[in-house]
Amino acid sequence: MRRVVSALTLALTLLFATAVRAEEVAFYVLGVGADSCERFITAAEEQPPGTYKAIGNADGPYVNSISKYQQWMMGYVSAVNAARGDDGRQIKLDLTELDSWMRNWCSRNQRRTVFHALQAFVKSH
Repeated sequence: MRRVVSALTLALTLLFATAVRAEEVAFYVLGVGADSCERFITAAEEQPPGTYKAIGNADGPYVNSISKYQQWMMGYVSAVNAARGDDGRQIKLDLTELDSWMRNWCSRNQRRTVFHALQAFVKSH
């Protein structure tokens, strides 16, 4: 019996150590996902949720700052949906809903990154 308890204790310790280690894994976030929520909120102030401004010019269209965040956010959610596969588990909403959720979360967590906000969004959906 003592041996079983020791084995169980060891197994739980290893499981806990693995879970903690998984939380410590660092990786490189590309693009505006690495920006702070504070920067995102500053860009978001330019337009209502789900909208952006585009101006045509000889070099191609110029879009304001919020557009790059919106494109990154939609790409992130699309990648999550592709990974989930099952249609019943996919996130189905429009840009205005996503943009509004992000603005709300980021206004309360300005020192976190856009990536962290999207992680929280995915966990809540």
